[in-house]
Amino acid sequence: MDYNEILSKLIYNAKFIFIDSVTNFDDKMTQMIQKVKLHLPKDMQCIENLSTRQEYLHILAYVLRGIKQENINVDTENINVDTENINVDTAFFNVNHYHSVKIAVEFIILIGIKPFLLPGVGIDIHKLSPIASTITEEKDLSCLEKYERLCFSTHLLLELYDDLHLRPVVLLRVGFLMAALLQLSHAPLAKPLDKVQSMNLNSQEFHMTTEEYQRLHDRQKVFHTKLISLLSNCPCNICFRELMLILGVQNAPRWLRKETLNYLIKMLMESNGVSSLIATIYDNFDLGVDWRKLDTFSQLIAATHGKNVDKYYKAICPQILDMFSSDKFKHGSIIANCCIKSLYDYNPHICQKYIIEVVCAPLTVKELHVIFSEIEVERCVDILAKCFLTEDSKFNVPCKVILYVATPLFCLYDKIHESACTLKTNLRQLLLKIFEEETTREKLYSAFLGHDTSGEFGYYITSEFGSTGGIKITGLNKNLDYEKLADTIFDLVSISKDLSLSLFRYMLNFLSNINKWNYEIEQPKMLETEVDKIERIMMELAAHKLLSQLASTSIVQDAQVKNPEPLLSFIKSLFTEYTKNRSDKTEENKCEMLYISLMLIKMILLEKSASIKIDLFKDFKTFLEDHLKNLNMSAQLKALISEVVACITTHDSRIRTERRYYQDLSSLSDKFDQALRDLADPLLPVRAHGLVELTKLIETKDSYAVARNAIILRLFEENLKHEDSFIYLASINGLCALATAFPEKVIETLMLEYIDMPKRAAISEITIETRIKLGEILVKTTKALGEMSVVQKNILLNGFLCAIRDADPLVRASGLSCLAELCKVLNYRLGNVLTEILYCIICILKSDKIPECRRAAVLVATLLFRGLDRDLLSTCTSDMIDLYRELRNLRDDKDPVLQLHVQLAFEEIDRIMRDLLTELPTFRKRIS
Repeated sequence: MDYNEILSKLIYNAKFIFIDSVTNFDDKMTQMIQKVKLHLPKDMQCIENLSTRQEYLHILAYVLRGIKQENINVDTENINVDTENINVDTAFFNVNHYHSVKIAVEFIILIGIKPFLLPGVGIDIHKLSPIASTITEEKDLSCLEKYERLCFSTHLLLELYDDLHLRPVVLLRVGFLMAALLQLSHAPLAKPLDKVQSMNLNSQEFHMTTEEYQRLHDRQKVFHTKLISLLSNCPCNICFRELMLILGVQNAPRWLRKETLNYLIKMLMESNGVSSLIATIYDNFDLGVDWRKLDTFSQLIAATHGKNVDKYYKAICPQILDMFSSDKFKHGSIIANCCIKSLYDYNPHICQKYIIEVVCAPLTVKELHVIFSEIEVERCVDILAKCFLTEDSKFNVPCKVILYVATPLFCLYDKIHESACTLKTNLRQLLLKIFEEETTREKLYSAFLGHDTSGEFGYYITSEFGSTGGIKITGLNKNLDYEKLADTIFDLVSISKDLSLSLFRYMLNFLSNINKWNYEIEQPKMLETEVDKIERIMMELAAHKLLSQLASTSIVQDAQVKNPEPLLSFIKSLFTEYTKNRSDKTEENKCEMLYISLMLIKMILLEKSASIKIDLFKDFKTFLEDHLKNLNMSAQLKALISEVVACITTHDSRIRTERRYYQDLSSLSDKFDQALRDLADPLLPVRAHGLVELTKLIETKDSYAVARNAIILRLFEENLKHEDSFIYLASINGLCALATAFPEKVIETLMLEYIDMPKRAAISEITIETRIKLGEILVKTTKALGEMSVVQKNILLNGFLCAIRDADPLVRASGLSCLAELCKVLNYRLGNVLTEILYCIICILKSDKIPECRRAAVLVATLLFRGLDRDLLSTCTSDMIDLYRELRNLRDDKDPVLQLHVQLAFEEIDRIMRDLLTELPTFRKRIS
């Protein structure tokens, strides 16, 4: 007996039932059953006491079980064949058979499952199966009959699911099987009635007895076991999808929502639950489209689910951290960041406990000798960098959560900042990020330099370079090298203006306070051991060196010009300490800081004299003159003080000399002012000349004009709307000159003008050549921007695609040419826009009659082939096939130039295919 043939006849006949009529559905089904019975054994032909649909289900079940048994028999034969004949033909289950079983499964759902689900249980099948609307409702069925029909159909689908050959068919509609199992497992049962109450009921109504209640309750347990088994054997992403669809039905009963949510939570807490949910929500994940989905998903993960909060987060948080190193998703780090940010917003304590503390565990060393491997340290730094160094502020968790490990991070940077270790950049950026909070800067300086060892920001750690080029933590550090710490923090802050100035101010305050402390400890009432004294001296020397390094930077010097009072107060405190604690034997050592500070003042007075406020130095001059009278002062120090006093005294005369020199430079600002006056002139040629002059000033990088580029940008934008073509073109050229300063604004403005030109050409003197010229200017500007042009990719591509639809053939050809150049500049990183570009090329080749346009379209295709190279076969396959067909049709075109372009395109395709097919295999061993 060929079960597949019987099934195909059964399904084939069933199709005509719905085509013919729906009024006599059961009669037609009866006729169909009679025809099929001829091919069935006698025991199946004598089925009695069953309704038409129930009989059809039993026949269908018999045939499907027969197919399943055939599959089992063939699998057994394949296992027993000799290993030499392992490639024996076993294609017993072909596409036609698969299609027949698929329709059979739909019939089981239509007449055996969906009609007997409670309202709100499962999704509406009418949207998935068109024939569902043609099946009439079955009447006069009791509750138990409906229940038994649902049980029978559910068991049948579960049997089919157990067969690996038939499982893909059931997976297509597995949501209805899950809905049926949920109802059979968890739907509330009616309470059993006592004898007195049951006597008052109608004999036709269902009476729940104690025995019946127990029987149904036992069957619920069986179906619950089967549901658990189904969820365990079904792919996680499919389980998530179907359960979420069931949960999302608008009128779903409360018990169904509760139980479905419990299953979703249990699945989410499994080892791969989060990744499976991501795979369910994001199909072809594209951040540009799915920002809202990402936000919803992260909030769903962050919210508390279930009664045991700690158990939930213990299961979820490690999965979030694993996404940073997972290669399952293209944007795993961004998804993890968003989840951590949502978790921090929802519950900062949980985020700190299960995310931050877990990540930072290697940095929280509290024992003298403990080792954390290179892998652990690298993972810690890598995750911290991905969490706190994202460019988008919406994903950033405040850096205050990792302040408690700031000192260990600095110790790691102190170890590797002069090496080639790969962690150096991330550590540097992390520390600079921590420094952004101004309220904690001075405390961090104190901790990093060893001035405050209380452990508020973590403990000092020791580390060593590992065998693989990384770094490992080896324990606590009890012996600080103050000079090395000072050099490291100078290297860290020297490139930042704000940090250099704040560190300089901190060092002035620190040294001023330590000078007072030094004076106090020399009194008899204070006690200091030799070890303390040596440590204090080393700390002072490191502080003096760091202050000297900072004072030599131009950033600090420029800042002292504007506000010299802290430095002057510090020098006064140095003089006070020097005079009170002068010792003839060590006075040169004691006044070393005085020399450095006075030299800085002298440098400022000489090199920054033009911008300095000399009134702030008048009192300081009097102070220095008073100290010159000190007879015990060294000759070298007196000479330096005299030089500083002379610089202050002669400041005004030097300024007058410098002023005459700078008068010659004022012509630069005069050119700018003259251009502005020309723009206000009523004569159009004069105004155009003003725009040209401003453009020249920008192109020559005139400092006065560059400083006012925002004003110039506004002037060019205003004149871009002018009707006169000369002023119009001058404004365009000016905007192109400003492209490097305002790339996003300029390109957006020019591209909007490029798109809007056809309307203006109809009412003004703007020619087609002007639009072509503007397209060339846009491409030239894009080339100048280089890789930065990726940011403006979408607006540029959209503009040139609009030009391809222009009525004028020259504009169409120009737009295609510009599009080809833009693709080259973008290094063919086009994303989803590639499909649209290929479609436009195909349309031009099909419908455009102008040879220049078709030549340009083939040129774009050739450049795309050359740029995409081997990615050509994996990108937009269907569109590439259409394009290949159109190119093949153009081989015999009458235009010889077009034929040459087509031949070049085919040569690129041949080269790619030849390289792909003749590539020799490479054997590589990856060492990590």
